[in-house]
Amino acid sequence: MADRQTGSVWTHFSGEVLTGPLAGTGAQLEIRPMLHTSWEEWTSLYPDTLVMDWDEEFANRYRPSYQPGREGLGPQFMKTIINWDERLSEGELVLGANICNDYRAYVLSDFNPGPAVVNDFLNQVPVAIFVESGSHFGIAYQATVNGQALSFSSDGTAISDETGSTWDLNGLADSGPLAGTQLEYVTSFVTEWYGWAAYHPNSTIYGID
Repeated sequence: MADRQTGSVWTHFSGEVLTGPLAGTGAQLEIRPMLHTSWEEWTSLYPDTLVMDWDEEFANRYRPSYQPGREGLGPQFMKTIINWDERLSEGELVLGANICNDYRAYVLSDFNPGPAVVNDFLNQVPVAIFVESGSHFGIAYQATVNGQALSFSSDGTAISDETGSTWDLNGLADSGPLAGTQLEYVTSFVTEWYGWAAYHPNSTIYGID
């Protein structure tokens, strides 16, 4: 991934510069939360969404359908991976989360169908892991609101806390005493295991390490 202005090459995993004129300058792309969701769910939340139209001029650049989590990396590509980790299969989908270089992977297939939550600590910070099993969606938030660490749970249809507030997968309380409160995003994204482990060889795996 290179920028057009300087030709510097960036890594999509951390937003750091690998090579080029900006290498060594401390330049860093800001990581923003990204929702992995279905079109139906997205438009229910944002009905006025615009969609980029198909452009025939660039049709040869559009990728064919791709199934996240599939096995079978090409042998030439595998030679480029320095840190190969066999604790999980290469294509296992995980939510990778990070606070101050404390890395942990949460295996999406370990969760039951429907919205699920894990209460955990990263670098001694209480975090809540929200997952929509079966949709390739997961995201991490700090579990502290107004100085109080909350404990979250799910009944398979909704996520709630001990105050009686309920939360959507965007980390927003939609009912109860904390309605309107937004949880703080923790750097996290869904990826295949081989990529997460290659960039973060010291990562732990929730439920294993």
